[in-house]
Amino acid sequence: MPPPRVTRSSPVELRWQIWLPWLALATLLLSATRTDPDIWGHLRFGLDWLQTRELPSQDPYSYLQDRPWVNHEWLSETAMGAAYHLGGSAGLVVLKMLVIAGAIAIIAWRVRGASPIVSATVMTLAIVGALPLSGTVRPQIWSALGLALLVPVLTLEPPTPARVAGAVVLFGVWANLHGGWITGGAALALHALIRTVRRPKHALTWLGLGFGCLLATLGNPYGSGLWRFLATTVRASRPDVTEWQPFSRHEPLIMWVSIAAPLLALALLARRRETRPPVETVAVVLLFVAAGLRVSRVAPLICPAALALLAPWIRAAWGNLGRFSAPTSGAAMVLLLPAALALAAVVSPVSQVMRCLPVKDSWIPDLTAAAQLNGLSGNLWTTFDWGEYAIWHFGPALRVSIDGRRETVFSEAVIQLNRAAEHGDRAALARMASLGTDYVWLPSTRTDARVWLEANGYRVDVDTGLSFIAARSELPRVRGGKPTLAACFP
Repeated sequence: MPPPRVTRSSPVELRWQIWLPWLALATLLLSATRTDPDIWGHLRFGLDWLQTRELPSQDPYSYLQDRPWVNHEWLSETAMGAAYHLGGSAGLVVLKMLVIAGAIAIIAWRVRGASPIVSATVMTLAIVGALPLSGTVRPQIWSALGLALLVPVLTLEPPTPARVAGAVVLFGVWANLHGGWITGGAALALHALIRTVRRPKHALTWLGLGFGCLLATLGNPYGSGLWRFLATTVRASRPDVTEWQPFSRHEPLIMWVSIAAPLLALALLARRRETRPPVETVAVVLLFVAAGLRVSRVAPLICPAALALLAPWIRAAWGNLGRFSAPTSGAAMVLLLPAALALAAVVSPVSQVMRCLPVKDSWIPDLTAAAQLNGLSGNLWTTFDWGEYAIWHFGPALRVSIDGRRETVFSEAVIQLNRAAEHGDRAALARMASLGTDYVWLPSTRTDARVWLEANGYRVDVDTGLSFIAARSELPRVRGGKPTLAACFP
């Protein structure tokens, strides 16, 4: 049976006095944005599609490509390109804010009727839990929205024709945005299976819904080729990528919110029979949590959807907590003033990130050395994290050996070759040189690779102490100079 409705305990409430400070906090958290290694590539590929309306299988940006390029995130990259075209880096931040706000709006709708404090608390937990994801502009943000939009379909009643149609459209679009639709499909299948067992007479309805959603994912430029691509590339872990590792006790505190908030809410709700969610809801929430524990990058993605699933039962259990009335209109106005001041206080930090999206982090390329690559052409061997930065600034004149697209362009053999060569394996370095590598740009800590290069036909032309650039000895010398690349994205 559905959760009981909340009966309000007082007719007059302090609402805007609560919602204005919350809006300030939400705006501050949603606007917080940092660069990541893939943002330059996503933006470049999106702008390319807007210009050419084509998805080439032959990659113009890499010289070690050995598999057809299946760009399964082309639509999210196109959205990024359009946002950047309209508003520069601020456009990217606004796009990301709108997408995550859409997921939070589902929670607001599901928890409606609860006191402002309870509603604001649940939505704040969702925003904070998603922050490791929403702090960047990446295709994954669309899966956070997709999972939240799927929640209304996962109800106790058989889906109506309108919800069936909405779910089919959702999966059709989602398959072009990000591979996270697989997680959504698993959640839908689990929910449908349990509902079918509990209510066999609705089995055909749920089966039709699931089959329709699956067929909708064929509405992509690659058709069933997308299924084959994902079947061969989707895996539970990537040993060389930190965020693809299982969730561990060493995760930052903010990551724990992504897992702890849904689990704690579920545990507290289960203590009382009248607020205990049905088995299918519990199963889907636990599936989300298990996915986040198996691959840490998934945890922030599923947090808003898990809380959206539990929102009606949270409302039933605690909807009246913190509900109090304003004694007089004058007192209410006095309390409204600090609320308005809190909203005004976020204007400066938000406007700052809109003006300059900073390029700074431990993985960020050495900008002094990067500036020396301007104007060069040929094949550039570099490290995984710097590949898409080089694509944006120097491609396609300089084509890279590796970048964050990984399996969409390179086989596992090429990925392992780059890793081995970067760490100084002589056989891998010899193979890399034989493949036509003109320039090498690596961190200065890769001393074994540098020693081999200098002994085998390369010379080091630039050494900043942070990174070095080596060129084939027969090529003109790479001239040093002052950095010309800004420390603001892009």
